[in-house]
Amino acid sequence: MLPTIKRLKSIVPDLSDQYSFGTEPLNSYSDLKIRGMHAFQCSLMLEAIKDMPGNPLTIVDIGDSAGTHMRYLQALVKEGKNIDAISVNLDPHAIEKIRSKGGKAILCRAEDLYLGDKKVDLFTSFQMVEHLHNPAVFFRRLAKKSNCSRMLVTVPYVKRSRLGFYHIRANSIKPIHAEEEHIFELCPDDWTLLFRHSGWRVVYSKIYYQYPRRIPLLANILAGFWRATNFEGFWGCILEKDTAFSDCYLDWEP
Repeated sequence: MLPTIKRLKSIVPDLSDQYSFGTEPLNSYSDLKIRGMHAFQCSLMLEAIKDMPGNPLTIVDIGDSAGTHMRYLQALVKEGKNIDAISVNLDPHAIEKIRSKGGKAILCRAEDLYLGDKKVDLFTSFQMVEHLHNPAVFFRRLAKKSNCSRMLVTVPYVKRSRLGFYHIRANSIKPIHAEEEHIFELCPDDWTLLFRHSGWRVVYSKIYYQYPRRIPLLANILAGFWRATNFEGFWGCILEKDTAFSDCYLDWEP
């Protein structure tokens, strides 16, 4: 993975504006941690588009706060392949950042995204859906109101589903934005069920762990540390549109 991380750093040298809130320079540890996660996400993007015909490919990154992933992908695809990237975010500051770098961006809530008849080859969403109050409606609307049949999603990896609401757990009453709070943190099996209910099925998945796992005793210690302080890792999946189960539910929100 280190060669990939070096390649990503050459494409986007500075990650200090990666998130909407906080633009302090990253220390070497934080930079490496984020780059490792990005390398995992880039491998999934390349997997998702490897058999896609057409040029350019239109990719819509929902929840994108800096345009970083689309800049990576445009540099990583095979020579002669072009990416028409569109970013979506509800934060005007994120939209301004992306546009200032020459990217296309739509100011919109994820749940309200509507692209009409525009051809979309792939939706991507990196650690965004855990911030939504109703992810089922989000996925259902993409399944029924877009012509895109493939989606890539990554979420924090947890073994047991739980609620987030960390500001409440900390008894904090300061104002927060959507990017700063998790609502649902589901295990892969429960996300898979939610996808099926909402019009999608998993065709490929992989877990990225934030620690080495080759030495069992050390891995167990590190797993406990990461569970207590952050997440063990991230679960990524490629989805194909399949509304067989979703259409059985008769009372969907419009």
